[in-house]
Amino acid sequence: MSAAAQSAPSADAPLELSLREAVLLALEHNPSLKAQRLGPEIRRTAVQEELGLLDPQLTAAAAHTWPTAPPADSGAEAELTLSLPNGTSLSASLGTGWDPVSSSYDVQVTQSLLDGGRLPANLARVRQARLDVQASQHELRGFTASLVAGVQQAYWEHYLALRQREIYRESLALAERQLEESRIRVQVGQIAPSELAAPRAEVVSRQEALREGEKRVETSRLVLLLRLHLPETGLDTTVRPADSPGAPAGPLDELSRHLALASSRRPELLQARLELERGELEVMRTRSGLLPRLDAFIALGGTGYAAAFGDTFADAAQDSSLNAGLSLELALGNRGAKARAERARLGRAQAEESLRALERTVEVDVRSAWLEASFAAGRVSSSAELRALLEQTLAAETEKFRGGSSTTFLVAQAQRDLLASQLSEAQAAVGYLLAVVNLYRLEGSLLERSGIEEEL
Repeated sequence: MSAAAQSAPSADAPLELSLREAVLLALEHNPSLKAQRLGPEIRRTAVQEELGLLDPQLTAAAAHTWPTAPPADSGAEAELTLSLPNGTSLSASLGTGWDPVSSSYDVQVTQSLLDGGRLPANLARVRQARLDVQASQHELRGFTASLVAGVQQAYWEHYLALRQREIYRESLALAERQLEESRIRVQVGQIAPSELAAPRAEVVSRQEALREGEKRVETSRLVLLLRLHLPETGLDTTVRPADSPGAPAGPLDELSRHLALASSRRPELLQARLELERGELEVMRTRSGLLPRLDAFIALGGTGYAAAFGDTFADAAQDSSLNAGLSLELALGNRGAKARAERARLGRAQAEESLRALERTVEVDVRSAWLEASFAAGRVSSSAELRALLEQTLAAETEKFRGGSSTTFLVAQAQRDLLASQLSEAQAAVGYLLAVVNLYRLEGSLLERSGIEEEL
């Protein structure tokens, strides 16, 4: 049993997961990924199918004719043929007859000189099938990277929902304490009863925010469970993220490095380049079809008759004949081959234009993601600094209120500002992580950076 499987709980039991455990569970259980992993294997069968056209072929037949009065047509024949990728065809046949007793043999070598005689063109379909295998592998990598990014996003969004709910609870407790303190001050006559409106409004507002926070927790929990696809885990299972966001490790790499990674690692780009290479092979193959069929052949054969079967071979050897020549097959007009060649040319041109457009799109994607991640790193520090300053502001306003130089409204305003800054700080920390995940996905390095390359 894998480590990911060991982390899977029984139905509805609390589930505490690190980010890596969540990703590994999704990789192990996601049914769409299981189906996607079969793609390269299916494509490999096409390679074997194309290579199978070069396998030797053995045919055999035997027949007996009644009545047996001469001339009878009774005997057996076997033939072995072999086609080589350079356009050479070999065939050898052996026949026997028993009424009358006879034997025959025939050996022939045929070499295609024009159409069918070029090794690269003859192997084009094999190479195309192998390119399809590589394209399927890149497609699998892209699908897996999207799955990993989705799991990480769901994981951190659930963490954020839990953290925001915690902030709402703390804010509600703070508002309730402020309301209680204000009531005591009204009772002792230090403030007017009208001053209770602001803290009461804050309590109601915090209660409503907490209800919304509870809903977000439930929604994000369901999304995360859906991403994990755990077969024995119910949808009522509580999920507890074991990891929490840390401070940015440092500045991002230079933009040029991320662009270079995207050029060499982005699955869609690699697939598009393979498609262009496949199109070039198709152009080469179909151009060969524009040539006439010109074959050179040489054949050696003979037939022998005798009273005893063993003597027929000697007679056949003495009666051997050698035959050589050329055969020409020319399609007048050749519209079918011309249409195939033109279609291949247009397909290659289309692949070239698609690749250029995709390269520009990928560059814009990476540039935008890099900018977003760079700004997100700055928001982490600035939001933390703002939250610390607003904590000091609230503490100062509370002291002023207790000294009689402030109002409940101003204290409530300071509490709202602090609440907004706490939510913003949590959002900034998670937003930075998600921005980095998106950047790594768009440049094609997410699997390696997540340390799960071997899981493919």
